Amino acid sequence: MDINLPSAKVNVITRFAKGKDKKNMVDNFKIAGGHKDTVDSASNVLKEGGNAFDAAIAGVFASMSCEYLYTGAASGGAMLVKKNGFSADIIDFFVETPPIDSSKVKDFKAINADFGNTKQEFNIGAGSVGIPGTLPGLIQIHKEYGSLPFSVLVEQAIDLSKKGCLVSKNQEYLSEVLFPIISSSKVLESLFIKDGSLLKEGDLFFNTEFASFLDQFLYEDAATFYKHEVCPLFYNSFKAGGIIELKNLQEYTPKKRAPLELKYCGHQIFMNPQPSTGGTLINVGLKQLSGLDVVSKQDIEGALHKIKNFKDQDMVGSTTHLSVIDKENNVASVTTTNGVGAGFTVPGTGIMPNNMLGEKHLNMNGFHNWKSRQRIPSNICPTLIIDKNNNLTTLGSAGSSRIISATISVISNLLHNEMSLKRSISKSRIHLEGDTLHCEPSDNHPKYKTKNVVVWGGKNMYFGGVNACSSFESVGDERRSGVSV
Repeated sequence: MDINLPSAKVNVITRFAKGKDKKNMVDNFKIAGGHKDTVDSASNVLKEGGNAFDAAIAGVFASMSCEYLYTGAASGGAMLVKKNGFSADIIDFFVETPPIDSSKVKDFKAINADFGNTKQEFNIGAGSVGIPGTLPGLIQIHKEYGSLPFSVLVEQAIDLSKKGCLVSKNQEYLSEVLFPIISSSKVLESLFIKDGSLLKEGDLFFNTEFASFLDQFLYEDAATFYKHEVCPLFYNSFKAGGIIELKNLQEYTPKKRAPLELKYCGHQIFMNPQPSTGGTLINVGLKQLSGLDVVSKQDIEGALHKIKNFKDQDMVGSTTHLSVIDKENNVASVTTTNGVGAGFTVPGTGIMPNNMLGEKHLNMNGFHNWKSRQRIPSNICPTLIIDKNNNLTTLGSAGSSRIISATISVISNLLHNEMSLKRSISKSRIHLEGDTLHCEPSDNHPKYKTKNVVVWGGKNMYFGGVNACSSFESVGDERRSGVSV
């Protein structure tokens, strides 16, 4: 496959700079995401006349460059979609596993990441890669909901990959934590190391090979290009793990699912249904709080104990979320994740694939014990809340097991404690992991029932990253350098 086609004929910066001057295109839309370039890309598409679904697709493509350690073109995710006047749906494009013959698995190795308070073991290599769904998912969502040409939605990501994205404070921290993964590949090292040191906040992150890869979408039909060009390219890289066959990649299909729906505090809440575990566990926690007028941290502690037997194991949660509400009240709320990445890149593309088959919390029955093709369960949970006046709030979080506690905390602050969206997200959080309760510092010091309590020194990405929009506000979570417009 030729991945060195000429650059786009369209001047991306000129196109979207003009969009900034257009009148009446910017009224009443809300966006919140994990990086300024992600949010700006989504915003520019709305100014260009696109809808919320176009904006979300463009934002996800941008995040593949500017939030490289969180997501990518060989990742997985889910998008909650709601066209104004229609019911909500979940488009599930999470990572899938084929039937696995464990005796044939190769290139599967453990590494340790140091988070300061704890160390975490991950498994990387081609044997850790599950069947990715993000590209076929975005292609399908565009086909059903998009209004602008697909090529337009990748243009800004191409430009960001060529000209560079500013490294955020959170990304600087995460690259230090995940250095054992970065250092496992010469290509990854070349992306993240400058003058012998890891990139720092304010440095530029370049990925010119990824720009060349994305250039193809400017000239090709997206679905055909993915099936006949991208899938063989991915297969030639993944086959070293002895797990994935070409037909597994080509037969992957995004699934449209009816959301899990909950009537709660006079509101309708729509969440990610099974096989995802996220909506189910949040539902369990919220039901524990449903009879309360005001919710305290001790109440949330009790809800977390209620669901502790279902939660996954601790991990950093290399995940990102983007929320969009456009001026027509269309909603797109999308979470994508690459795990911590497989520690190598697909040659010539700058793409690091996922390592979902190497994450303990996603493989509770042991590694490579999947006997049938199925979606891997995860906690990602794009969520929509509608009040009696049809006002909208959409949110989602990064953070693996902390997705559950972060989402419950924000929803209870909003609906029980009647806080603003900004305060609901900013307020200190708690999280129960096993028999240990982790707490962000707060003005008061509640007396918890949990015996083992760890109080962190400040707000931290450990406690998730909730990016949310309502009919009145948009808020990016400061814990993960979130941004909103």
